[in-house]
Amino acid sequence: MKAGRISRTAEAAAALRANHHQNSSNPVFSDPYAFEMTNGRWRKLLSNPIFCKFLNSAPLNQSLGRLTAQVVGRSIYAEDWLLEALDRGEILQYVLVGAGLDSFVLRMAEQYPELKIFEVDHPDTQKIKIHKLKKLGTIPSNVEFVSIDFEKEKLSDALLRSSYDSKMPAYFSWLGTTHYLKPETTLATLQNIASIAHLNSEVVMDYSIDYKQLQGIERIGSFAIAQFTRFLKEPLIGTFTSEHLHQTVEKMGYVVLEDLSGTEITKRYFHQRADQIRHTQATHLIHLQIV
Repeated sequence: MKAGRISRTAEAAAALRANHHQNSSNPVFSDPYAFEMTNGRWRKLLSNPIFCKFLNSAPLNQSLGRLTAQVVGRSIYAEDWLLEALDRGEILQYVLVGAGLDSFVLRMAEQYPELKIFEVDHPDTQKIKIHKLKKLGTIPSNVEFVSIDFEKEKLSDALLRSSYDSKMPAYFSWLGTTHYLKPETTLATLQNIASIAHLNSEVVMDYSIDYKQLQGIERIGSFAIAQFTRFLKEPLIGTFTSEHLHQTVEKMGYVVLEDLSGTEITKRYFHQRADQIRHTQATHLIHLQIV
């Protein structure tokens, strides 16, 4: 990410959420703020009927649709488990690690006034995002922005500067980020979360598997996405095998509650959709709990 601006992949993800919200007859995940959260170039494209018709055509849904499903699938998955934890009354803190252009604070924060929400991100990203949020509405009082330079400090150090309470369980969502980090950086962050999170805290994240493990169109598509993100100067460098990831986090004190493959995510959220979008096989969604 270039200093002074928001991640290009975060802007692209917001654009995909906006397109899905605006042009799907049955959106898996609805984000009415995504259009305004992305940049002007994407807004111009998404305002062009010809472009939108092409973007949502059958050939594109069967190819680019995998990326759309990855973006909206991880969002609905994280919020499904968050809402379940809130319904159980077990969680009163929500930490969005690398929050990017997520619009939860506008969509849901006021519905859960007792939930303390911590958006953790780079100060350059936060400055631009806060400006966007203020243009779209009022930022709820239960939202706290925590600035961090991930290359220079630990997540725990940043949270300890905030009102985060390490004596209470928290729910951490970490989406769309680990793909751009070295595996050892991802594991170090999970270890760091475990060091400050109270028992029964939960973590939801997505992770990539090596495209060489894939077959056919999935392998080609994953390779194409890797080249696209490299073009955006945010290359994909972090991959795991599920077995290795599970074994490593269990040693940290986590239990793996669920790990969904692309096929399982498609079955849960994208089964028999008329637009034929389905989740890529290149990424998984994992739900962890500290025990």
